[in-house]
Amino acid sequence: KYFVLPVIVPPTMSNAQDLLSILGGGAIRSGGRGATTSVSEKSILTFKAGKMTTELRPNGKYLVTPDTRRGEINLVWSTAAATGRTSNNNNNSNGGHLKVEWRDRRTHAVVNTINVFPEDDATFERVETGKEEDRVYLLQCGQGHESRHFFWMQDKDSEPDEDLCVKVNLYMSDASEAALAAGVPAPSSSNIETA
Repeated sequence: KYFVLPVIVPPTMSNAQDLLSILGGGAIRSGGRGATTSVSEKSILTFKAGKMTTELRPNGKYLVTPDTRRGEINLVWSTAAATGRTSNNNNNSNGGHLKVEWRDRRTHAVVNTINVFPEDDATFERVETGKEEDRVYLLQCGQGHESRHFFWMQDKDSEPDEDLCVKVNLYMSDASEAALAAGVPAPSSSNIETA
């Protein structure tokens, strides 16, 4: 007998990589000239956080509202190991890059993936809302509204917030530290993946 299992695709899924993440991750990509690239991913930091949505208001300001789902931010170091014949581009043979994933904790589905590269000058910092108890953070990758991602901390204990913020900024700004946290050799500047 054959069983047909329904696959629920979240409305915010934006590409095939999100679908692969939902279905279990790992992909094998084909490089040029018969080479294949095996992608290896290692989670280096995870913490409870909800995401927030932004909406442009008629007055030109943005309204930021929380998504009520229980979620988590997962920092993942992704490396590519080339096998088979090599192509002319050896830059990604041992390099890697950081991904910031937001995952729904109930379904365990990765809903958003944000690729972070050293040249993005990405930052993760607390946003003052005027209320002491609000724990809202902004992930800024590059310039423009599309590169702003708001999150709110969901762990009851606010004590580790500052340390988490420091670690996120360290891993986003220093690929060698992120690779070290993943337990892989630190990439040299010549083999770090770039956008």
